[in-house]
Formats: sequence, C-alpha cells, structure tokens
Amino acid sequence: MKKSKNKLHSTNKELYEGAVIRKCRIEEDIESMRLDKYMGNRFSYYSRNKWQDLIGEGLVLVNGEKIKYTRSVSKGDEISYYFKDMKEPEVNKDIEIIYDDGDLIIVNKPANLPVIPSGKYYYNTLHTIMQERLGCHLNMINRIDRETSGCVILSRGSLVASKFCAMLANKNNNIKKTYIAIVENAKDIEDSFTVEGYMQEVGDKLYRRYQILHKENVEDSKYSKTKFKTVKRIGDYAILKIRLYTGRMHQIRVHLHSKNLYMVGDKIYGKYGPKVFNSFIEKSIIPEGFFYRQALHSYMLEFNHPITNERIKVKAKIPKDLKDFIASI
Repeated sequence: MKKSKNKLHSTNKELYEGAVIRKCRIEEDIESMRLDKYMGNRFSYYSRNKWQDLIGEGLVLVNGEKIKYTRSVSKGDEISYYFKDMKEPEVNKDIEIIYDDGDLIIVNKPANLPVIPSGKYYYNTLHTIMQERLGCHLNMINRIDRETSGCVILSRGSLVASKFCAMLANKNNNIKKTYIAIVENAKDIEDSFTVEGYMQEVGDKLYRRYQILHKENVEDSKYSKTKFKTVKRIGDYAILKIRLYTGRMHQIRVHLHSKNLYMVGDKIYGKYGPKVFNSFIEKSIIPEGFFYRQALHSYMLEFNHPITNERIKVKAKIPKDLKDFIASI
C-alpha cells in the first residue's frame, strides 16, 4: 500500500532523539511558496521528493509546528529541520595555526572545509574541529567559503570578539585583506585595475543567491570595492593579488565576472555559469578539466590588535593544489 507523504506522523520523543537540528529563517521576499518547493530550492542536497518524505515524518517544523508539505511558507517564517543518521561529507582537516596570542587565533584553512555548521556539515567544520582541538569555546571573527583556502580569525573570549567585530563594522577601519587568485580569459588583462559598484542579489534558476554588479546604487544593493594587481600572465591565465576594501558575499568573483574574467574553478560565476554548480550539487559532476575548487586563497591579513593596538601581520602559505595548478599551466 502506497504511503501518504502528506499525512503527518504523530509527535513522539523518539523521533528527535539523536537527530541534529538546523534552523533557518526565510529572508527572501516571497509572498507564498509551498514548503517542499522552498526546501528543495534552498537545500538542494535533497530532492523535493525527499523533503516531502522528511516533512511527512515530522522532521521539518515551521514556526515550531508540523505542517503538511503542500502548505505555504513566506518571508519571516522560521524553519527547523532534523537530520537523522546522516553521514557528513569528508573534509580536509589539515588546519595550520599561524598565529595565537591567547586572545586571537589565526589559522590557514584548507580548501574543502566549511567554516561554520551549515547544510550537511556540522561536526566537519573549522569551528567545531578547532574547538575540539583546543578544548575551549571559540568565536568566529571572519568567514571564507568552503572552497576558499587561507586566513580565518577566531577568538577565545567574547570581549576581543566584540571589539574585532566593531572594527570590521567601521568603514574607516585599517584592516587589510589580501587574496591570491588564478583567473582565465586573461590574455588582455590590465597590470592593475579597480572595480567598484553596487552588488545586488538577483537569483538565478540554477543558483538562488546569484549576484550582479551595478554602476549606480539600486534598490537592495550594497557598495563594494576591490583592487586587483596582475602578478603574472601565463597564456590565457593570470595570477592576481587582490585587495578587498569591502566584504560582500562573492565580491571578488562578481567583480572579476564584471570584467569578463573568470576565476579558475568557479562553479557559479565561472566561464560556464551556474549550471556547473547545479550539476555539482545534483550529480557531483563538474566539466572535464575543470579545477575542483575555486582558485582563491586568503593570503594575508593586517590589522591593529583590538586589545593591545599592536599592528599584526600574518601570511598563510599558498597551498600545494594551487601551486600544482600553476605548474600545470
């Protein structure tokens, strides 16, 4: 007999025992969308049918209540969902501590390691691994993408964390962030150039957080600025040193895309567009010869220590995979 996925299971304590809970709030400006469709679009590591099963089992709550998967959700709703017996993907745990003064810790994060728990990742994250390694609670000061390697800052105490976050929020701060990237379609790249403008999240049928750059300020856009310097040209490729003046999501990649330059391995703003990301998420497939991750490395950080005001400068050595790729081209 075929089960009805739209019939909610009764509440029982055993349902949630041993499960890992995730929570999210709908920030998108949607008036109404079916719960199963929203979950399938936002968390595409499960199919829409799989989400229907989970909702029917009572493992997805909206505003603390079980609802049928055909019910609609909208902006402001809080969704809680439970993972039972889910195996987390393997990650690279080769984390190097490059600075530690007792208050601040700076690590060289490898690629293929998320910074904080999200989606399928909970235990296999930089935050969780470092807390277990050091045996104490840690605050995350900054974040970089799972595929990006390099400098990430953590703190042992809440005071230093709050002071550092206040520094980051100040647009006149003297924090200097330098990245290294490998780009393609770069035969005619300039020696140096600056990109600035207003970034706006517009979405895409294959990637919902897709962003574009405008010259003028438009509704819901945010100012951004990046300076690029060409370090070396290698045929169609170039190695760039990058200075970030603002910290918008996907800023470097969107700014490169606006100049018809594509970061090597970029599955969203690269030369094939977000269809690469969609194929990777749904089928774990990337085009033949496509570098396995975005070729971006958070190379150097300079800042005044939030407690002592001492000028701190740290560098994260460029990882072997990027060196090997450069050698191959």
